[in-house]
Amino acid sequence: MSVFHLKYRPSKISELDLVDVVEKLKGFLEAKDIPQSFLFSGPKGAGKTSAARILARAINCGDRKDGEPCDKCDSCKEILEGRAMDIIEMDAASNRGIEDVRSLKEKAYLMPSKLKYKVFIIDEVHMLTRDAFNALLKLIEEPPKHTIFILCTTDAEKIPDTVMSRLVRVDFRRGGKKELRNSLQKIISGEKIDIDEETIDFILDRSDGSFRNLQKHFNEMFLVFGKKIGLDEARNFYLAKSGGYNEIDFEKDLGEKNVKKILEKLEKMASDGVDFSSFREKLLEYFLSKILLNFDVGEGEKSVFSLTELEKIVDLLIRAAKQEKEVEIDQLPLELVVIDFIGEEGKKKVLRQAQDVKEVKEEVKCEEPVTVDVTGINLEKIEQSWGNILLAIKPFNHSVEAFLRAARPIDFKGRKLTLEVFYPFHKDRLEEPKNRKLVEEGLLKVLGVELVFDCVLGKSKKEPLVIKNDTPVENISEQLVENKKETQDLYDVAKDIFG
Repeated sequence: MSVFHLKYRPSKISELDLVDVVEKLKGFLEAKDIPQSFLFSGPKGAGKTSAARILARAINCGDRKDGEPCDKCDSCKEILEGRAMDIIEMDAASNRGIEDVRSLKEKAYLMPSKLKYKVFIIDEVHMLTRDAFNALLKLIEEPPKHTIFILCTTDAEKIPDTVMSRLVRVDFRRGGKKELRNSLQKIISGEKIDIDEETIDFILDRSDGSFRNLQKHFNEMFLVFGKKIGLDEARNFYLAKSGGYNEIDFEKDLGEKNVKKILEKLEKMASDGVDFSSFREKLLEYFLSKILLNFDVGEGEKSVFSLTELEKIVDLLIRAAKQEKEVEIDQLPLELVVIDFIGEEGKKKVLRQAQDVKEVKEEVKCEEPVTVDVTGINLEKIEQSWGNILLAIKPFNHSVEAFLRAARPIDFKGRKLTLEVFYPFHKDRLEEPKNRKLVEEGLLKVLGVELVFDCVLGKSKKEPLVIKNDTPVENISEQLVENKKETQDLYDVAKDIFG
């Protein structure tokens, strides 16, 4: 099965999607002295990594013509086949410490094994720590003659000025419609897909300027609809992609201050696997267009919001873009946009809804008491097993698991466990019937006893519970045992939810 963004990845500099980048790189390669340290900066999916790999091949090519690698010499073949030990790629998002840069430094001072130059491609370089940047600075200030450094980033502002001043910067950008069309046309021709111009325009308008997103989405459409794609198919695809929630409905619900309705829709989108980054970008473009209408720029109906309110929404969406890189819960940044925009009135509404739920539950408490043998179960045992309880719940609802990770077991009497939570929204969600049942099933699976639980609001945030996974739980995927920092992430981005 073909993967379009890999199958049609550029292999020559002239095949890169951005014309200005092509001209700039060819200029460097045709110069007498090639720079030793580059910075490729721009949004995701703009072609930075592809360009870095082509540049690495071109620099080492033994028969380069017009700035292009020949793909026939031994050096080109070795790189194309993935055998080149002198082409070293590093992901700074997961290798961001000073020790990682020191290891890179040791490799840099070794002579190339076969190629003319050792090329170091460092992706997401802005993620390096301050100490790691200081170590890198010393390396790129006086690089060994046989080394080339290509640093790639989506956030150039986070790179220290001292490092930036030593780099030759190449800016990548979102694709224009003509460039996106050329990229898509390669796939259409190569796969012999039957599609009309109106459908192509519709797809291009929803690409967010990302070549990779365009190719991946078109790949998905191809897998669903085959070699004939019409406008109806494309519309249905993107409607499903957004979980059936569009910008107009979002604006309407936001105008009605219907917090619960919006949050429920966002949670449903999360369950359906919607790409929240793309949805947030669509919202940003939509509300920006509404701002411009206040100055008679563009066409369409004006927003129900004032100019000041629109500016606030845009500011919050920009903040959400930064938070997307820091949190594990995809929908959380947008949920915070909703809560923060609606403000105190919306918070009070959520609190009233939570109180209504509590009162209804108190009215229906008419079940006969259940006697359960809880011998051997105590608060200490529950705390020790808390990590495994989270692991048992996560495969069924990662949001519930995240809320529980931010909670603490504080009391256990009879068969009732009391959890301390720190935000009304968390309390309300955990006490929803379907989520309550999920938590209680997790407790049963790990502890072997049917327990119930209640949530109480803590007055101030405490240190998170130290999670241990001492109790083996059957059928929990090994990938769920990874030690993520979800607790701290959740606290950091949610600290302003309800004061």
